[in-house]
Amino acid sequence: MSGLLAGKVCLVVGGGSGIGAAAVRLAVRDGAEVVVADIAEDAAKRVANACGADAATVDVRSSESVKALVSEVVARHGRIDGVFHTAMSVPLVNKDDRRVTELPEAIWESILSLVLTGTYHVCKYVGQQMLRQRAGSIVLTATSDALIGQAGIDAYTAAKGGVIAMTRSIAAGLSPEGIRVNAVCPSFVETPHQRGFLDDPVLRSRIEAMHLMPIMTAEDASELALFLLSDRARYLTGGIHVCDAGYTAFKGRMDVLEIFDRVAD
Repeated sequence: MSGLLAGKVCLVVGGGSGIGAAAVRLAVRDGAEVVVADIAEDAAKRVANACGADAATVDVRSSESVKALVSEVVARHGRIDGVFHTAMSVPLVNKDDRRVTELPEAIWESILSLVLTGTYHVCKYVGQQMLRQRAGSIVLTATSDALIGQAGIDAYTAAKGGVIAMTRSIAAGLSPEGIRVNAVCPSFVETPHQRGFLDDPVLRSRIEAMHLMPIMTAEDASELALFLLSDRARYLTGGIHVCDAGYTAFKGRMDVLEIFDRVAD
């Protein structure tokens, strides 16, 4: 068998849609045995059946649910070589997140529970299995909005900022025992959940103007995660890897030298 992930057992948490679903398709293509885990059972089964993967259900907010998932994967496949954790509720953020002064406490708690506590649960129980194996790769999903200021999504950026910090500290603790931990930071990605923005010509134009390159597809965003799961990334750990089509690289599409020249004149 050939391929980037040939012979590896990979778990994609949040694999029922978006970037996670794309990662499942590409991981199977690259030779992995893949388990699709999602809170939406039907979505997980649909993705799994479409590409020859296994399906499982999980609620990352529950430690017992994540613990059971890890046990189920090991019972089926014997080990877990890699996990890509990308579970998220985009509608929760898009519809309910706010700037801190208007942010309901219940929404703050919901987003932190899903994003930050969910990441803790996944890293804890997958990490325990990988410690028994003395090998493994964990790839977490953060966001470019946790690296720069973005108004109006204060719970989301706080939670994903925590994921970035956890990536470094978990890597420091686990990498000496053979477990690599990295995070990917996408910006806007073409997924069904973002269609409300991207199908509107005015909004799409504004979003495109925030990037130096075209907006990424879900497959584009997942390619980096799969590379980090592979042995080709065997010396990469503790890294915060930006994949954002230039979103964080500039302030705006303007020629600053031209502005300086106009002022000088």
